[in-house]
Amino acid sequence: MNNGSSPHPSLSWTAATSNISQGKALLTCLLITLLFAGSLAAQAYPHARSGGNYMHNFYFPPAPSSTPWAPEWSPDGESVAVAMQGSLWRVELATGVATELMHSEAYLSSPDFSPDGRWLVYTADYAHERIQLEVLDTFTGEVRKLTDDEAVYTDPVFSPDGSKIAYVSTQPSGYFNLYVRGFNDGNWQGDAIAVSSDNDFGRSRLYFGRWDMHLAPAWLPSGEELLLVSNRDIPLGSGNVLRVPAIENGIAQAQTVLSEQSLYRTRPDVSIDGKRFVYASTAGSADQYNNLYVQPTVGGEPYKLTFFENDAFHPRWSPDGETLAFISNAGGLPQLMLLEVYGGKLTPIAISQLRFARPTGVVRVRVREAGAADAIPNRVHVVASDGKFYAPQDAYARSGHVGDNVFHNAGEFTLKLPVGEASLSFVRGFEFEPQTLKVNVVEGEVARLDVALERLDDMAAKGWYSASTHVHANYGGNLHNTLENLMLMSRAEDQDLVLEQVANKDNRILDYHYFVPGGGAHPVSEPDQLVIVGQEYRPPFYGHVFMFGMREHLISPFVTGYEGTGIESLYPSNTDMLLKAKAQGAVTGYVHPFLGETDPLLGNLGGGKGFIVDAALGATDALEWSDSSTAGFYPLYAVWNNGLRIAATGGEDSISSLQRSKLLGSFRTYVYTGNMGLDLDAWFDGMKAGRAFISSGPLLEATFDGALPGDSVSLPPGGKRVSLSARLRSITALASLELVCNGEELESFPIRRSGKSLDVEFEFDVTRSGWCHVRTEGEPANRAPLDVDYAQAFTNPVWFEVEGSALGNSGSAQYALDWIDKLESLADAWPGWRSERERAHVFGQFEQAREVYRAGL
Repeated sequence: MNNGSSPHPSLSWTAATSNISQGKALLTCLLITLLFAGSLAAQAYPHARSGGNYMHNFYFPPAPSSTPWAPEWSPDGESVAVAMQGSLWRVELATGVATELMHSEAYLSSPDFSPDGRWLVYTADYAHERIQLEVLDTFTGEVRKLTDDEAVYTDPVFSPDGSKIAYVSTQPSGYFNLYVRGFNDGNWQGDAIAVSSDNDFGRSRLYFGRWDMHLAPAWLPSGEELLLVSNRDIPLGSGNVLRVPAIENGIAQAQTVLSEQSLYRTRPDVSIDGKRFVYASTAGSADQYNNLYVQPTVGGEPYKLTFFENDAFHPRWSPDGETLAFISNAGGLPQLMLLEVYGGKLTPIAISQLRFARPTGVVRVRVREAGAADAIPNRVHVVASDGKFYAPQDAYARSGHVGDNVFHNAGEFTLKLPVGEASLSFVRGFEFEPQTLKVNVVEGEVARLDVALERLDDMAAKGWYSASTHVHANYGGNLHNTLENLMLMSRAEDQDLVLEQVANKDNRILDYHYFVPGGGAHPVSEPDQLVIVGQEYRPPFYGHVFMFGMREHLISPFVTGYEGTGIESLYPSNTDMLLKAKAQGAVTGYVHPFLGETDPLLGNLGGGKGFIVDAALGATDALEWSDSSTAGFYPLYAVWNNGLRIAATGGEDSISSLQRSKLLGSFRTYVYTGNMGLDLDAWFDGMKAGRAFISSGPLLEATFDGALPGDSVSLPPGGKRVSLSARLRSITALASLELVCNGEELESFPIRRSGKSLDVEFEFDVTRSGWCHVRTEGEPANRAPLDVDYAQAFTNPVWFEVEGSALGNSGSAQYALDWIDKLESLADAWPGWRSERERAHVFGQFEQAREVYRAGL
């Protein structure tokens, strides 16, 4: 046992020989660097001090979108205005022809006509940084900016007489409030009236923060009242529907007309007679999908209008009150749909033609591996001549974690673009060199691109197979996803397995129907691509975990510690539920647990509070990396230093139905299965054994005395000299490779020239039991085209067992004990315990974990 006081002491070692070879630069990536230079990770919509990712996906207009969004009837009822391809369009309902009304450098959405049809007010999203209000004079084509600052403005809507506009804004405080302002002849008239004001709930609400939101206004016919959605003084969801007078501080006179737990999708619209409103809802999460409901504007019981097995969004009454326009994702992608209010006829409005208001040309693309003929799935980044992103109409336009706009495709696609020079970057995972091409788009012509991607490495040929351990197909997003589409995206990112997780959002259990008992591969799997459907168990206190391979059933309930519900208690613990999953044969691990660069013990233990306990009690097999970060090394090194062989895994938590989410496979796990090939049991066995490396881009292979990560090396008394052999290849530049033993850096190997290639042969002495691994990181400025803040990779450790020397460290043992003490203090303060028996049970598990670590003091 090592009795040092440091939590991460080094092995005794002496460097003997070092042989480092630097690889040559493969290709100059200047074009890639320039293409992505404007999308280094930054906070989206920084002026907004509340909201976050759910709000950006479920409430803000998608920017960009390849298919229709935010329908708005023309006053004559003959057409519908929509947002699409970053512009505003008028869709003829009889033909499906879409004519571009307005385009600009921003991504335009949320159109609303004045009653006379002359003015069209809308939102303009500038690079996910700010959203402004602008107005188009449809008679002259003149555009006027109603706002031009750093704030976020949403949901502009004309009053019934056209004299006022209601809208939502974060100005001036950064919180979402409702305003009404006069409008005349294309300009504001008078000052804005604040219908609502900042209101502090008193504590932070799960996913919704402490400051109330006031959203989605809809006028009543009198022009003197509004409906809005607000979570004012309620603990769960984005809010109820309130009826308020359109006056200063009208919120003080608010009447609740609909009370239900919502998730930004409500968007009420009042009928022409003012007696009722239509809205989208999951009925307080009772429905799996958003359907359309109608209810009296004075309150009453909702009536369900649709019974879809898909989502319906953004309903709007026609001027005559006979038809509803809305967005449906029945076919996967969002599409415009009409519903006959009396009769129930559904009419999809397929976009038959895009008539741009500016010259355009066509780019036809085929992507293949260099030296091969077959088209291969891939990811595409586009910057057109106008500086904006475009996607094919049959592709889902999305934005990644760092803000890159992309689409996936099967290997061939056709794209309509404004004339001029466009840049297209093609990416296929980590084992192919990205390629950026520039093409001159000529009006009325077709430019053809044959893209041959050069292979950087072939990890499967060496027995390594990759998968993200954290993938979701559906989570209430704009896209209605399928396992087949998830497989296509995974192929485009060059992954061998798809590890889909069923998860809850409030009371909804998304993708539960994909779970197949037995614990094996899903029937949709193919010989060269395996799919398994597991579960993400999501307690907000202890931390979320994955469970793969359950033979019988999903674990229920999907959450504990959920405020204001019948499952508010911290009983059962994660330990209890993880062990129940393992009793069914599951592999388990903590997911997205520790973000950033700071030791979680210095704060409130991050998002994996239960990890230290469950590592000691054998309830968790793994700890997942989901972001570029170093915070997780503190608890991970501590458990390794206590001899607990927890495997590190990589899984980004991609939610592929969302418009803005981490890209699938952006953090992944490479597992060595050797001559077993692509085999599900071999992959999970290797993962549990730590025979793996974690990567957001770099390909990192390492052996110690020929032993792979996860293996043990037996050494004689007193130890001996061991050799490190490491091979590093990367599509992005890296700074250095570090050799870390027992949590301390032993040696750093700089990566010169291109920063993308390094081979190391290095010897050092090991004199006592412990572990070693290697890790590498890059600079944020060099991350493109990876969807991470910076490139990162590391191996699981090789374990050294020196005869007569026990692995242990008192500093790491004390670290774990301090962690459990803080965990118990936080749990003790939890208000939702139902009984002392529950508390005693959970605290007893904490004590069992303490005994494990006390043995290391």
